[in-house]
Amino acid sequence: MRTPAAYNNNLKNHIITMQMLVDCLYSSNKRAKNWRDKQREYRERRSYHYDKYDNEGKAKEKKEEYYHQKEIMFSALKPVCIHKECYGYERTRIYDYESDYIKYYDEFVWRNSFYDKVEDAYVCFGDIEDKSKPLYHYYLFYDVGYNRTFHTPIKESEVSLYDDLEVVEIDKLDTKGYDIADLLSNQFVTKVINLIESEDFRLVENI
Repeated sequence: MRTPAAYNNNLKNHIITMQMLVDCLYSSNKRAKNWRDKQREYRERRSYHYDKYDNEGKAKEKKEEYYHQKEIMFSALKPVCIHKECYGYERTRIYDYESDYIKYYDEFVWRNSFYDKVEDAYVCFGDIEDKSKPLYHYYLFYDVGYNRTFHTPIKESEVSLYDDLEVVEIDKLDTKGYDIADLLSNQFVTKVINLIESEDFRLVENI
């Protein structure tokens, strides 16, 4: 999308409006998701095609670049809470030579086998989930208005650093990329980030 003239004028006057910041965050966020999807695509291809030019690695690098842009812009905002997302459960692996193998066979969420050179035989195994031991992802949640919300991941060990924020359990996140033609240019986003890093700006609701 073409950068609004008002945005360029604000930037010259060291002003960042919330709408500007939201649009910049949205641009970096969706570009990151686009490269995340590319990375997955290249990883899947790699299973049957050699990635001669390391396209997967390049896609990962671009993804992390845009996520880093988000982190810098988030420094100008305050999260409203922490979101806690269950993404699975701890697993226990059971081998076919163990007595519980047949007992839990129908509960396996993953089955496979490997060749044991010592025993000169294939060993089958399966994984069961322990529903009493959920695994979580944690995210700082930003509700910035203008019908936009954003997440940034944090480690479980970092949750205690935000003891003033409520922890809210949510359903699984489903995020998608976006057509870059409808996003603010990364050139403009970079200028906004440079201004934030200079700390010589005013963040205002609107003008």
